[in-house]
Amino acid sequence: MERYSSDMNEKAELSLLIKALREDRLRKMKEKLGNALLTETDSFEWATSKDFNIEVGRYQIEAYIKTWEIRFCWVCSVNFLRTSQEDDFMIYFYEARFMAPTARKPISDRVSVYFAAEVSKTEAETLPVEVRFILESRRLVHTPGRSRFCEKWLTDITETKALLQRMMDL
Repeated sequence: MERYSSDMNEKAELSLLIKALREDRLRKMKEKLGNALLTETDSFEWATSKDFNIEVGRYQIEAYIKTWEIRFCWVCSVNFLRTSQEDDFMIYFYEARFMAPTARKPISDRVSVYFAAEVSKTEAETLPVEVRFILESRRLVHTPGRSRFCEKWLTDITETKALLQRMMDL
């Protein structure tokens, strides 16, 4: 039953990522039409569309996560989930699972952060891929370079899970 519940959350979070990418694409198209395209510099260099593949995406997400200011107690693994074709774009989905094992609890609660990398099939191949991420059970979609990751987000989710587990044990 737990796996089914997790699958439902995953589908909801991945659909939120797709929606955010679509909205961002529409916003960019409107800006181009109005000749007001503003580029934001991102301190992290993402691969270009022509250089992107599943392994490059996984490697880059791992490298991006290493730029986050989180304690070393957090262990992370990044796994490829699937792809989705959207118009002239291919979207690659990844899941980064975080755990903070301790001596008392070597298998701690996991926190998933879902990533979506949008690769254009028609635009210039030199453009970097668009990346977004969302934390499990949250609604806010983050953009690398525009939002700063906060370790508290991970601890809040683990504390919420622990509280829910205690409530269910009563």
